[in-house]
Amino acid sequence: MTGAARLLGWGAAFGQEVADKLPFKLANAKYLPLYARRRESYFNDPQWVKETRKRLTWPKPRERVPDLVIYVPHQKTEWVDAMRKWAKDAQSLGIVFEVNLVSTTRWLQLVNTHRQDMEIHASVMRPERVDPSEYLVSRFYGLDFRNYGEQVNEQYDALIEQQNKQAKHAERLATVQAAQRVICDDFNFNQVGWGPGLIEAYNSEAFSGMVQVAGFGISSFSMFHSYINMEPKTERRQLRIGSTKLLDTTNIIAAANTMRNIGRMIYDRLAFMSPDLKPIPWAAESWVAIDERTWDVKLRSGMHFHDGKPVTIHDLKFTFDFMLKYERGIYWSVNQFLASAEIVDETNNLMRFSFKQAFGLFETCFLQINTILPKHIWETIMADQGTTNPLALRIDVPIGSGPYKFGQYRQDVSLQLVAQKDHFSHPKLDDIWIVVTPSIDSILGRLQSGELDMVDTENAALSPTQVTQLEGMSHISIVHTPDINWLHVVNRISVLPWRDYEFRRAWMHMLDRDFLVDVAWEGGGRTPLANTPLVQGNPWNNPNLPAIPSFDLARARQILTAAGYSWDSDGRLLYPLSSDPAYRRRVEQVSKDGCKWGGLEML
Repeated sequence: MTGAARLLGWGAAFGQEVADKLPFKLANAKYLPLYARRRESYFNDPQWVKETRKRLTWPKPRERVPDLVIYVPHQKTEWVDAMRKWAKDAQSLGIVFEVNLVSTTRWLQLVNTHRQDMEIHASVMRPERVDPSEYLVSRFYGLDFRNYGEQVNEQYDALIEQQNKQAKHAERLATVQAAQRVICDDFNFNQVGWGPGLIEAYNSEAFSGMVQVAGFGISSFSMFHSYINMEPKTERRQLRIGSTKLLDTTNIIAAANTMRNIGRMIYDRLAFMSPDLKPIPWAAESWVAIDERTWDVKLRSGMHFHDGKPVTIHDLKFTFDFMLKYERGIYWSVNQFLASAEIVDETNNLMRFSFKQAFGLFETCFLQINTILPKHIWETIMADQGTTNPLALRIDVPIGSGPYKFGQYRQDVSLQLVAQKDHFSHPKLDDIWIVVTPSIDSILGRLQSGELDMVDTENAALSPTQVTQLEGMSHISIVHTPDINWLHVVNRISVLPWRDYEFRRAWMHMLDRDFLVDVAWEGGGRTPLANTPLVQGNPWNNPNLPAIPSFDLARARQILTAAGYSWDSDGRLLYPLSSDPAYRRRVEQVSKDGCKWGGLEML
């Protein structure tokens, strides 16, 4: 480890002495913690430093633009097909995309090293992710480690910090839409598809009352309106759902996608989303803003945990004391802003939440993500299991207060969810069985035979081709829901060639989005109208953004030529001359005109 690296780490004070020993300089020292504090990443990763140094060194005359590296999960066949098409198109411009197929696990590891030129990523929508803070912060905010493209646009960051503090919806919406405009025009990512849209199938001879939720469809566990409202049409009151996988853990705090979604039917959260994506009361019966950083929340009375114990305001108080004391997994994104949670009126189940600053995410994120833990179970669990890390807790039987109780469970085989008839929003079913089935084709066969009633499309999404197998079957109905998900490609804007705004502008014309939507997605998605991750249908979408640049290789070549790029005898793209004042200005500026770059500087 280098001497500079030994000085770095969590909580380090980044004074001038440390800054002088760092491998690179930043335009704004505010962003130094992003690069310096993680022990095995960025400045503390010798390989990252070596590779980055090459890309922060001015090109020699007639130097080729290097191969642009991207890793793609081989299981994502539609991504692979699209990227191969895009790589072939880029070759006609003398640009080589080095497409590497890896496992999903390896892909995630590589994404977090920030060592690829392009990072392909899809959204995974959950109720709290309707709020713009999730993707606008995690993908593009200069101090967020999940900012895979190392975007450091100071004007954008100021807007993100501003919207986080705006408790008034209209003001926050205007700021969020302004932030979308900044990244839309800065071309630090390429929105390649909105969707794919949801195609769901269910046994309509056996069940009715499905609720279609905007962007989530009828079968989402995280938006479980259907599982509350659907009614049996026969004597059978058991719903059978096919899925390709089950729980990643039974610890709600350590949960990833599957348990996080199913767990929301087991653990009541404080608020919920309506089918048209508006916050509605749930375990929190009501709430009122005292000021821009303080809310009073009234806990619903009459609730019970699944072991029969009543839910009290002390359970809610305990939950947030626990969250403030320990590392709290999925809850950290919003609870990091919480200053205190205090009971102000025990008789009326009233708790006051105070935040460290004005807080705009209270209804749409904070209430959506936070669940209630039973104090009588969790109060001693850390000591009982000899750990200080709640992510490591063993929870054999999750006990919450939600509309469904954790029932019989065979790992990687099946899970029973038992309806709680005394819940304030009690289901009309008796129970749900989620059954692991090896493949989507097997699920479709069992749906056709009547062994299954629905498909878990969060884990077993149906393609248009697969759905054709179900058409014309009298007991099956098909439901189409426009998605609010997306797929985009982020470029590593901090290094060459991406630092050049004109190269990025040309790149926007290089990717054939229609191929992804019409071929890889089989017409199941939408070609983006604008370069934003808050797609049309998301309540935070900016409808006034400019149209996304069209796929036009000739136009891309024109832009590159005008910007000083040229080609060698083999047709490979060459950098402009480093002595070209216009090129040097663009590379040093990085961000579009009118914005200020705060990240890595050229050597």
